[in-house]
Amino acid sequence: MLVVGPLPPPLGGVQLMNEMLVGSSLARDFEIECLNTSKGALRWAVEKQSWRSLVDFVRHAARLVARLARFRPAIVYVHAASGISFTRDWALMAIARLSGAKVVCHYHGTLHTVFPSVRTAFGRACGRVMMGAAHRVIVLGPTYRDAFANAWRRDDVVWSANLVDLAPFAGLSHDARPEWLFAGEKAVLFMGRLSAPKGLGELLDAMPRVLERHPEARFVLCGVAETEAQEPMVRADVARRGLASRVTFLGSLEGRAKARAYVTSRVFVSPSWTEAFPLVVPECAAAGLPMVITRVGAIPDYVKDGEDGFLIAPHDAGAVADAVNRLLDDDALCARIGGRLRERAAREFAVEVGAARVRGVLDDVLGSAARGVQAPAARRP
Repeated sequence: MLVVGPLPPPLGGVQLMNEMLVGSSLARDFEIECLNTSKGALRWAVEKQSWRSLVDFVRHAARLVARLARFRPAIVYVHAASGISFTRDWALMAIARLSGAKVVCHYHGTLHTVFPSVRTAFGRACGRVMMGAAHRVIVLGPTYRDAFANAWRRDDVVWSANLVDLAPFAGLSHDARPEWLFAGEKAVLFMGRLSAPKGLGELLDAMPRVLERHPEARFVLCGVAETEAQEPMVRADVARRGLASRVTFLGSLEGRAKARAYVTSRVFVSPSWTEAFPLVVPECAAAGLPMVITRVGAIPDYVKDGEDGFLIAPHDAGAVADAVNRLLDDDALCARIGGRLRERAAREFAVEVGAARVRGVLDDVLGSAARGVQAPAARRP
């Protein structure tokens, strides 16, 4: 199997999902090689389109042709996103299909983008034509499956949730106090890109209302801005608002350090304007951390309001403050939600749960007789 898609860095959802699946038990069942389409830098802005995108596409297409000729994969498994970058992913899928390989597209896009989408006639037409390059399509949740299957007029769309590696969370104590918290403080965690679309402005607007009721709250921001130039601007905005003493910036975290930030927090907050299905949901589940998160994308498929935390509308700082305050008010509610989330993490979001779903799709496309014998571990580029 040839896996085509981005690997970290940056630490985005598609990159981390690809990495987890490549490192899963799929590597025991398939001989895997990877064609990494990431630009290889930490900050998300480098993934935006520019004149270099055409150069990158030519390079990736040439590497794909070379891999198809040398490696001769039975199946090409493509991780694709929505928008302009999907033209690259579609072209790579078409090249793979012309080579005679079976093609599976793991589509990480949303319903509302220009293409391929479900909201406009143009987006639906693009989806029907361009997704025709894939023998099977995997999307992020049951609502997405139904919507895309209807829009693209195909009955073979399946869904698979985003995943979390549970190992970094094992053995971490909720009672241990990290170095960024003083005694008696309660951490309210934000994990993601420090940018307007992630709802950072709404979170900053909500902070005074939370601190008025809960002066013990400390807002812990994990992530980086889109560019180096924007990083000091974010910090300056926090200082201008008089919040610097109650906000801690931890930067970009991985592995055990990232898990520790989750486990030692009291509430997670994500006021994003738009999402498909962010990895923060399964990560919160692994940590047993109640969520305040916007009702966008596939999130309502996986986060039940009042049971896993609270769903709120985007662009509503008041709703952010009210939901955070409600969780900080109620220890018993947080404990109940935390227990439910931890139980769900192993059952729904563990890496091997997702690997089994993907394996089922691959087997269905290939047919069980086409699978090889025990293979070596996956090889990164």
